[in-house]
Amino acid sequence: MSEPHVQGILLAEFDIDKGASLTYQYPKPTGTDEHVLAELMLPDGAHLREEDWTVFFLNQQAPSQDAPLTPLGEKPPLVYVLNLVRTKHDASARRGAMVKALAICTKHQYLDIYKPILLLALESYFSKPSEIILEDLYAAVNEMDLSLLPEFTPLERRILRASSSGGMFEEKFLALEKQDEKLLDLTSKSDNPTKSPVQLVVRNKDRHFFETSISYSGIRIPIRIPLTLSSEEVGDFSLIKLFSTFGNTPAKPFSGPLPPELMTDGPYTHPIIVLLNSLLTQRRVLFLGAGRPSGEVAQFVLAACALGSGGSLRGFTERAFPYTNLTNIDQLLEFPGFIAGVTNSIFENHPTWWDILCNINTGKIIVSKDIEPLKAGTSIYSTGQGRAPSNQAPISSSTIISEESGGGGSKKDRAADSEMMAIIQSHYGENALRARTQEYIARFIQVVALHEETSYGHTDVGLATRHTINAGGLLGSGVIFVDDAARARELRSNRSRIEAWRGTLSHRYRQEDFHNYLKTRTIEHMDVERQLSKLRMLRSLRSDEVEAMYGAFLQHVHTEEQIRGGLKPIATGLFHPSRAVRDFTVEFLERINAHTVSRLEENVDPKLCDLSSPYYSSFSSLGWSRLERDLFRVSTDSIA
Repeated sequence: MSEPHVQGILLAEFDIDKGASLTYQYPKPTGTDEHVLAELMLPDGAHLREEDWTVFFLNQQAPSQDAPLTPLGEKPPLVYVLNLVRTKHDASARRGAMVKALAICTKHQYLDIYKPILLLALESYFSKPSEIILEDLYAAVNEMDLSLLPEFTPLERRILRASSSGGMFEEKFLALEKQDEKLLDLTSKSDNPTKSPVQLVVRNKDRHFFETSISYSGIRIPIRIPLTLSSEEVGDFSLIKLFSTFGNTPAKPFSGPLPPELMTDGPYTHPIIVLLNSLLTQRRVLFLGAGRPSGEVAQFVLAACALGSGGSLRGFTERAFPYTNLTNIDQLLEFPGFIAGVTNSIFENHPTWWDILCNINTGKIIVSKDIEPLKAGTSIYSTGQGRAPSNQAPISSSTIISEESGGGGSKKDRAADSEMMAIIQSHYGENALRARTQEYIARFIQVVALHEETSYGHTDVGLATRHTINAGGLLGSGVIFVDDAARARELRSNRSRIEAWRGTLSHRYRQEDFHNYLKTRTIEHMDVERQLSKLRMLRSLRSDEVEAMYGAFLQHVHTEEQIRGGLKPIATGLFHPSRAVRDFTVEFLERINAHTVSRLEENVDPKLCDLSSPYYSSFSSLGWSRLERDLFRVSTDSIA
């Protein structure tokens, strides 16, 4: 029997005598303290609003300082809780109002698909309070048909997100839909028997979503499940809102403690970079929205998890508390590096509870005056809260800053932050911003791999020479820098942040994910990302190196599984002075053009071209056509 979509339904009510009370847990108790559940479902100030949405997680396990760490693959999966709380004014009720909350517990990341049915079910419960409402709701959501939901690899999800084509990866859907007997029945009953099943299925469908439905109380509720979510993206959130709230504050220097792993640009580090560094280095991050709806605060926490992950890292959601309160403070403080959202201003007055405070009302990020320095090479999980043994000295912020010319600063951080804010101001959209944060985190991982390789002689987070068969020649392996000075500068400015990240849970997860990647990767003879980075970043390349690069593309990229990623840098080879490079490029692009994804993509969103679009410009297309004609003419002449 397949696992249910929803593990449980919860109902809580506010009783004037008992306070917040958990009335029902269906079909069985969750195992979480009932008082804690009731307080989370009825957030602070719920009685002041007609409606509020709350998100919180179950099955979170704080690491024990004495017990050994649970193997990464043996942890119970998180259960995500979407909660709706409503206040109905009723003159006949005590204090003139009734406050009730209904929640769905699921392992699905796409929580928001359940909002319409929660609204209907809670309205029914207000009209006729009964456990039968929960039983009917549980049955309805678990009858949702997901048998034809396709599975995508992380890279395929990124391509799907970057594409504007509604028919991307159509073949994955059709392979499943052709097995469905309903599709065959639909074909036989069609008014036009000449139409194929493919024509019937493709019409009016956007393959960025999977469309299904839920039937509840005689109402058919259409459901659209997003298919582009990465492992750390949960629910509905906006990176644009996160950046707009905390990224537009005046450029004032931070005062007080300046931990070097957070202040990679000294006291003038941009607040967004401070937040990102705090997430990466597993500091305790608290979002405060005093007087705001708990659902709004929760969205900031979910956005922060996605920001830190960048689509590549894990370990953020399992230490996240999208909404919490004073009732849950003891559990919260057990988690090193929590990411939490609160609405009670009392938290601001206890700086020992947090390291970084993000005040949503003011848009300011505050570093706790009581923040303690991390020690180089120390695991946050080995000694609790990131404290190192007393015989290890903390990293000095003044040492890190003085190593940079002009008093400090990471040029890469400043450029990335400016670019991300420009994306927002130019209205490129949420997908473009997420794509840019993915690029930022991916490069950070590459820099970490280089740091570990040069400092410790070994890395398990990114490709090194030993991982790539042809890395010893002209192709090379690893991260690309524009020159040696930029290489030294970026390594220095990232040193403290890297050493702090190496002691975190997300670093351990990255090692596990990288080992799995090495077992399943389709191209072993070259570091493809390095070659594309050369074409994007370097102003000049030796002809023999470019020839070796395009020759390697042509030699080692054949199957559809190998044909993935950005064509725009590759297409620059069409205009290289070397005839061999131009010929290699044409032949390689012909091979890619035969791939299913290339055939489906016809209309590319120009806003994504410079960020994540896997396609090339019309100028490149004209160059390709011209060279194709030249190659055809040469081959014809040789035959004659």
